[in-house]
Amino acid sequence: MSKIKIVNILILLVLLISFNLETVNVFAGPNDIIITKVVQKEENVSAGKSFKLEVYYKNVLGVPLKDVYISVDKSSSFYIDNDHYQTEYLKDMAVGDGEEPIILYLVYKGTGNELTLIFDYLKEGATDREQLSQTLFLSVKKEKEQTSGGSQTNTAEYKPNFRIVGKISSKQEGKNVSVEFPIKNVSNFTAKDIQITMSADSADSPFSAPTGHLSVSVDEIKPDAEKKIKLDLAVKPNTKSGTYPLKLEFKYGNLYGDSFSSSEVIYVDIENNDKSPSLILKGVEMLPQKPAPGDRFSASIELENLGTLGAKDVKVTLKGLTIDGIYSELVGVNYLKTIEGGRTGKLNFSLVASNKINVQSFPLEIAVDYKDEFGNSYAESFIYYVPIKQKSEGKASLKIDNITSPATVVAPDEDFKVGFDIVNDGTKELSDLKVSVTAENGIICKSQSITVVDSLKVGEKKSFEFLFTALTDAVTKNYPIAINVEYDDEGSSGGTKEKRTVTQYVGVYVENPKEEEKKENTSTPRLIIDRYSISTGQAIAGKSFEIELGILNTHKNMNVENIAVSFLADEGVFLPAAESGSTIFIDQIKAGERVVKKMTFATKYDAVPKSYLLNINFEYEDEQNKAYTLKESISIPVIQEQRLEISEIQTGMDAVVGQPVSVNLNFYNMGKSTLNNLMVRCKGDFELQPGSEYFAGNFEPGRSDYYEAYIVPNKEGQVKGSIIFTFEDNNGEVKEIEKEFEIFVQGQPSVMKGDVTIVEPDMAEAGMKFGKTGFPVRRLLILAGVSVPVIAGVVVLIIILVKRKKARADLYENI
Repeated sequence: MSKIKIVNILILLVLLISFNLETVNVFAGPNDIIITKVVQKEENVSAGKSFKLEVYYKNVLGVPLKDVYISVDKSSSFYIDNDHYQTEYLKDMAVGDGEEPIILYLVYKGTGNELTLIFDYLKEGATDREQLSQTLFLSVKKEKEQTSGGSQTNTAEYKPNFRIVGKISSKQEGKNVSVEFPIKNVSNFTAKDIQITMSADSADSPFSAPTGHLSVSVDEIKPDAEKKIKLDLAVKPNTKSGTYPLKLEFKYGNLYGDSFSSSEVIYVDIENNDKSPSLILKGVEMLPQKPAPGDRFSASIELENLGTLGAKDVKVTLKGLTIDGIYSELVGVNYLKTIEGGRTGKLNFSLVASNKINVQSFPLEIAVDYKDEFGNSYAESFIYYVPIKQKSEGKASLKIDNITSPATVVAPDEDFKVGFDIVNDGTKELSDLKVSVTAENGIICKSQSITVVDSLKVGEKKSFEFLFTALTDAVTKNYPIAINVEYDDEGSSGGTKEKRTVTQYVGVYVENPKEEEKKENTSTPRLIIDRYSISTGQAIAGKSFEIELGILNTHKNMNVENIAVSFLADEGVFLPAAESGSTIFIDQIKAGERVVKKMTFATKYDAVPKSYLLNINFEYEDEQNKAYTLKESISIPVIQEQRLEISEIQTGMDAVVGQPVSVNLNFYNMGKSTLNNLMVRCKGDFELQPGSEYFAGNFEPGRSDYYEAYIVPNKEGQVKGSIIFTFEDNNGEVKEIEKEFEIFVQGQPSVMKGDVTIVEPDMAEAGMKFGKTGFPVRRLLILAGVSVPVIAGVVVLIIILVKRKKARADLYENI
């Protein structure tokens, strides 16, 4: 299971348990240094009495603290004995330090019982020192409260003091937080007319009163008595998760009308699941789906808000519009007032595809600007490739095959025939073909040398044969005859026709006896390569191929013997394979005869795709043992094998009938040649959302890319599909690779009404909401369908987290 699924399940369970946007816990105390335990050596100390106090403390910040000092605040009911340092140096505190206590020697002033300790320290990596305070309430001898104030009595000394004690709990409804905690009068004096007011230290405070002002009144709290206080707070919706201080101001009096004030701070731990608005391009629906050059079409752009907060003042601008490509009939800008969290919005554009457009897909940049409800600005940009319908579908290709020519030498005034086939091996019909043959002086074509073919269908073959003769005065040599086929090609995107020509040569050796008689005693026996073929059609870089050579002795009367044939390729691109050796040896080739030999070569793996010359060296002797050397060469085309590597296909969360689900993969060009006009598409037994075709263009070696499509299954069970890659190799041939996948599709979630199970239409349309959160019920039901083992594991995790929070609350209660 992916991390994204686990996170979604956790969010679902939290929503189902609490029905809230935030989880709030409250504790009393700062979170850099906490006091874990206090040991008072002498209880019920009297005024002026000195005593010893052990204070245990701990660094809970998470980073070391340096140069830590501790002192007693002057407002305390105690002061440090004048025989000891007024400030104690604690040195450095590592994370978690607190095993050894600091011992303070104190003197009781006689009124109150609060001791406020000041910690002064420097955080590791910081330059400014910081301070925090912790207030303790110690055991002192209680003086009896006076019933009336005498003229000699200073009643202002009878000051009540408060302490937040016990467990602090909170209850939350939506964005309102109800905090309950008990306060205790820890003094010997009764407190009257107590007014508790929330005080936010700054405008950054996340709290506010639901009615604009917060004040709680308590008539009276006697000494050692407790009173439960309830505060109703509102939390700002854009509050980030974290711990925030909440300062409480106390105003109260004693039995004698003296007024006092004090303050306490509690800390609220807020976990906010609200997310800022985040718009993505969910899809583009076009009508027609594939416009042709000159078409007007509409584009409906659908945006989805992945956040929980609304996106306001949404502005969509189409960029990259050109008069020669795609342009807008209006201004190319559209607006939406808002897209609520978790919802989608659509904007429509009227566009035109230019008559001059000449691409298979046209890129449009979709720029999106919007704001959140607090005025913060956001900007996104997406690229969408508009598929363009081609006027002339298919690829034109033609080859000349099965060439036949004289197998022996031709004499002057002798007729001979040259035959061949032309084959349409492309993907579209060819028209207006002109087939012609031409030869050098010394050979003429006796039949009509030009033939016109009106059309040649895909895969169709036509055969041709031409009659030639060698002239009486033709010199002895090899005559090349050119076979030419010219045809019309409208191009892959339609438009102006272009003439294309395919040419291939065949050699005919003519020997003139009269010329040979003159040279009978002086002529040189000559060897030529009169024909050759490659087993694989063309050499593939990094692989072996076999070449078949026809070696002809062109002399009419003289045999050649002891023939050694060796090979050397340009740039060393071909090397003889180990099983073939590097040299061919032939005992004899009689006059006018041909010997056929085979040779295996290995091609360098990094050879650049092009044609290379294979140089052939002959060493041989005539019948009088006279030695000769001769050089020939042939051309061999080399291609780089395409290596399109495709990762495993990944799918999104579990598929549900009628709901879009993502299928995606990565692909890489691991070969050494470019894959031209690479197109990726998806097909299968399902519907496809717009934008499922992706045109990657010319895909260079070493390049990688990503493909994603959204499919909508329309039936339950196992559904099959495939992702198809189509491209052209260096020779212009179209290649196709298909990667299959399967997904399991669940049925639509249902709800119970009485004894009948039905599907709610509103839920199927995601129109219902859950409580005040705006969370679609349909998503809750889909997410709730996860497996029981996963839910059990998450429940265990939640129990552990609850126990940890309870332990932390107990820690602060004991301080």
